[in-house]
Amino acid sequence: MADINDRLDALEITVSHQEEQLSDLSEMVSGQWKLIEKLGGLLTKADARIESLENNNSVDGPGPLDEKPPHY
Repeated sequence: MADINDRLDALEITVSHQEEQLSDLSEMVSGQWKLIEKLGGLLTKADARIESLENNNSVDGPGPLDEKPPHY
């Protein structure tokens, strides 16, 4: 009977540790997902900014970024 109780205790300990690890991993994935969404938003804003800068330069003709520096 003691052997069964020892085995049951070992299983309960194992399950407890696995539940804790699963909870930790879930929190980590949730945090990473939030970061991915934030970075995606920043990338979208950066793309829009680059596109607006490119569109402004093409309307006005060659801009200062298209000109060769004086040392050429």
